[in-house]
Amino acid sequence: MNARSHGHFSLVDAVETLSEIVDLEIDRDIGITQKHELVLQDKPISYNTVHWLTEEDASTTINLVKETYRVILHYLKQFYKKEYGYITEPKTVEGIKTIMVLVGEAAKKLDRYTELFHLAHQNSVTECKEYKQLQEFYLSKIARRIDEGVLGKWILALYMGNLSKQQQAEAESQTVLVPQKEKALDTKHVFVDLETVKKDTEYELFFIRKENGTRFFSPRLLRNVKLVCDFGSYFGERRGIDPLENVNQWMDRVLHMSGKNILKALGTKFDHFFTQASKIRNHEVGLLLSKALMALLLSSYSHNLLRHDPIKSAGEYFGDFLKFLREALNTRTYQKWLVYPPGPSHLLAMDLLDLTQSLCKCLYTQLIGFEEMIPIVRMLLQDATQQLSQEHQEVTHRSKEVWSRLAGDYTAMTKLLKNHPNGPLVKVMNVLEEDSYHVWDPLMQQNIPSQLFDLYLQDHRISSLRIAAPVSQEVIDKANLYEEFKALLRGGTKKMLVVNLQDRTSWREHARSLALEELQKQNEFKECLSVVTLAIDTEFYHQLAPYHQMNHANQFIKQFKEHLKGEESGFYFPGTVDKTELYGFIDKTLESIHKLFFFSKNVLTRESRLDFIEIFYLFLVLKLSEMVKPDLISLTCKDGIDIGPLYNAELFVLFKLLNQSDWTEHDTDYLNFILYAPALLFRERLPIPERFNRMISALKVLENAKNEWGASQFPLIIQESFFPLLEGQFSKAMLLLPC
Repeated sequence: MNARSHGHFSLVDAVETLSEIVDLEIDRDIGITQKHELVLQDKPISYNTVHWLTEEDASTTINLVKETYRVILHYLKQFYKKEYGYITEPKTVEGIKTIMVLVGEAAKKLDRYTELFHLAHQNSVTECKEYKQLQEFYLSKIARRIDEGVLGKWILALYMGNLSKQQQAEAESQTVLVPQKEKALDTKHVFVDLETVKKDTEYELFFIRKENGTRFFSPRLLRNVKLVCDFGSYFGERRGIDPLENVNQWMDRVLHMSGKNILKALGTKFDHFFTQASKIRNHEVGLLLSKALMALLLSSYSHNLLRHDPIKSAGEYFGDFLKFLREALNTRTYQKWLVYPPGPSHLLAMDLLDLTQSLCKCLYTQLIGFEEMIPIVRMLLQDATQQLSQEHQEVTHRSKEVWSRLAGDYTAMTKLLKNHPNGPLVKVMNVLEEDSYHVWDPLMQQNIPSQLFDLYLQDHRISSLRIAAPVSQEVIDKANLYEEFKALLRGGTKKMLVVNLQDRTSWREHARSLALEELQKQNEFKECLSVVTLAIDTEFYHQLAPYHQMNHANQFIKQFKEHLKGEESGFYFPGTVDKTELYGFIDKTLESIHKLFFFSKNVLTRESRLDFIEIFYLFLVLKLSEMVKPDLISLTCKDGIDIGPLYNAELFVLFKLLNQSDWTEHDTDYLNFILYAPALLFRERLPIPERFNRMISALKVLENAKNEWGASQFPLIIQESFFPLLEGQFSKAMLLLPC
């Protein structure tokens, strides 16, 4: 930390450090976490060390705290210099006061520890130069200009909102903890911390309640998020033009085009519906569908785009369409039709049922409005690349390897988005302030599906869809499947394969995984739906303890087979999949991957084992596609942002390598669109670095193997090794992008 400049130690780090000190328990050993970064084999690696407050290294710990005070003083000076006029604003007032309260409380807490552990030779923290300078600046420049604010009351009201009196009493008495190691479904004392919010990996927990009805976020967390959101831009964290300042207009444009897609796909059904206006006037489902179609029509009207400053935007009208469609699907009349289908004599009921299911099918299979993001992503990448040094630009342009170009672009985008500080935190804060955090429902929160590409396997066409998990969730142990998704399956879908990329062994995602897996067991869906779950976040998938030292290849492969054939390890294969055929494929493919991509090495490093797992998953998805023969396939994760799109990108590159087709500029644009568009649009950030780097590493292995075996021989070797197992289905495979 001492080696860092102020630009590298952000306000988020300072606030979280002080909060952790304030919340320390007096009867336990304590320490201050120090983050380190190094580069190993061209890959950045982060790790933490802990400086325990003992007599031997108390000085180091106190020095780290002093550095925190220096950083906060720097931020306050920058703020005072640039934003002097804002000091009188209520939210600014309360934020500055809260930071200073944290400063004082942290100092007092550390003084108590030094006394408790008989470290009297250590000077009081309140007597150190850094603390005094910070207090002096605050008292002389800022304190005299501020009055009482409302932040504390706002936080308490938000946290206690919609809780029963008993639950409020329980919440007030609970100790605020950071997330502990997972335990089955025991979430009583689990809270989201600021580091998790920064990473944006579990933001769904802001929408979902615990089993006892309480929340996963605490008053302390809300305070810290609010501080960072309100003052992060003031304290020098933005260094240029915000690259995502028009993200709301982008989203509006995507929803506008999606509305046009659905209307076009409906064709004559739209006109036919309104010719029966007199019949639907007093009909429950008919009235709701009428409202849904009118909202859809208004969303497709270009004058309602945000850039025209309308009274109500195209995106808002599209949200109304989803709302009215959801209400129609949940009416007693529609549900009755599902149990007792209307007969041929009930023409109106048949028309309304057909229109409802057609709307749902269009929603999932006809939306290409998302492709409005292709030129936007291209523009962002161009801006990002221009900010690199001339040397880096030349290296990026010179490279012929896909993985290298992707890695260079991601590095450039990371630097560019530093000018959009705290995007995920702002998204969380908006949800809380708008009081829209009562249910996790990606579709109703405008995370709409999109069609990615078509796979042609001989004469069979498979459409690949990007969809978030089609579930809504209010409590952590229960999830409900969308009626829209069920209507898609009922509306003529012959077969759909859902590859569930959620962790069924985790309390966070178990309920959503189970809901998807159980749906295919219902009589009306067992012929048209197959759900497979792959282990994505288990210790084995990440090669963590006890598997982190499993370097011998044969031992690793043996362990991998055992995990693949046991549900308790995070995998799930439905009864409709022939286990004998599948297990035979697993045995042979593991050996083939070891030979072709890792050249039968006896020892596999942890990095190689991670690549091995990633590559096997790609071929497993192809095998499952051959066995199920679906019309639709979706690699579905929680929100279709960080896992599913990256696996689709890997499949995209694999097919391009196998087809030996020239890599075009359009291919590059579309691949970048698959990777970046969902995260930028829905979460205002990049894909999570750990996920992205793992994809890059696997692609590097694929391309290195192609170079090692030869560009012309590589497809033949792959065909000989894998395609006989796949009964020749992929020997003439093609991948086509939407027009």
